Amino acid sequence: MKRLLAGLLVAAAGVAWYAYPAAEPPTPVAHVVAGDKGDGLADTSFDGPMVRRRAAIAIHPAPGADRAAIARELRALATEAKIGALTDATFAVFSEDMLEYLVPEMTFVLDEGARVYDAEAFMRDHQPASVAFYLVQAVLVHDLTFCVVPAAGVTPARVSQRQDAEGVLGDSLHRYVTDVQPDGVTVRYFGAVLSDAQIAAVRDSMGRAAGVPADRVLVTATLSGAGVDLSHGVPDLSDEPHGH
Repeated sequence: MKRLLAGLLVAAAGVAWYAYPAAEPPTPVAHVVAGDKGDGLADTSFDGPMVRRRAAIAIHPAPGADRAAIARELRALATEAKIGALTDATFAVFSEDMLEYLVPEMTFVLDEGARVYDAEAFMRDHQPASVAFYLVQAVLVHDLTFCVVPAAGVTPARVSQRQDAEGVLGDSLHRYVTDVQPDGVTVRYFGAVLSDAQIAAVRDSMGRAAGVPADRVLVTATLSGAGVDLSHGVPDLSDEPHGH
């Protein structure tokens, strides 16, 4: 990511990014996001390497079960079974059809390369007693990074403070990780596919915080590789959900 920010600095120099004045502290912004489809996959033009196919596990705990304990147990079992890390995610990663059947209380996404079959076999062999029911499904997730180099006189730490105070990132992304670096700020998002309107809201907010136009906030794929092309619609993910 440091190399990416360094590249941003070189590109920015060509268009005099330093000419933008330091931004005033932003006031809270109420941003209405349009273009989403409820539980359906959001319309997005940020596809390809930014969209990844993953296997996801939907968990319905037994009554009174400790969710934190379930997460610890499943992560320990996943390490023991050598299937990789289990990443927390929102239930919104699942298909509209599945969410009509079950809205999970806990969601875990497996590492890239793990198949639905692998997740199903793992849960079949290691289902904790405190898990009453589970479903496994192939899903599409957004795995992308927003990067911004601030205007002269605005420190990266100040950018982070301003964008968090404004609250638009929390409203649009819900879960994200901010990395404050010497040259700028990166925000990594992993979760349900975002609409173009949601991504625009994030770019607007980060640009305001950094004192630069929104188009100076770069959106990139976090991982290399082809990813999923959505230009012809949502592809057939092949795997049907399984549950117990």
